[in-house]
Amino acid sequence: MSDKYIIGIDPDSKAHGVAYYTNGKLEALAPLSLIELMTELEHSYEDECESVTVHMEDVCANSAVFRGGHSVRVQQSLARRLGMCQQSQVELERLFAYYGIKVVKHKISKKWKDAKSGKAEFERLTGWTGRSNEDTRSAAWFGFLGCK
Repeated sequence: MSDKYIIGIDPDSKAHGVAYYTNGKLEALAPLSLIELMTELEHSYEDECESVTVHMEDVCANSAVFRGGHSVRVQQSLARRLGMCQQSQVELERLFAYYGIKVVKHKISKKWKDAKSGKAEFERLTGWTGRSNEDTRSAAWFGFLGCK
């Protein structure tokens, strides 16, 4: 029986939150740039891309229209930041298509992002005791969904 690899990703314009699962077990968390992720795919999954599935947050499904008491400057900043994350997702999807890796997109979620309750639930469900931040925990959440 071949191994089943799930990669959870929280797309970001600076460094993507990335979580690696093998046969349902969380193996590693890391914030990676697009180039670092590409290098990791080439070295770790060279001949096994057909056994890899990516589960990522679908930031492209989010609208750049913000309502509320924000000033025009704040709204523009939020829209620009969202657009950068959306472009990052597009680049990730191109990378995975190049390697023939299946991508499953999930609705945006704040699950496991909170430093107190989210981190405790994350550690309890995954058994992870190493370092994490909100982006890597978010990536772990999407990977966790793929392991179910």
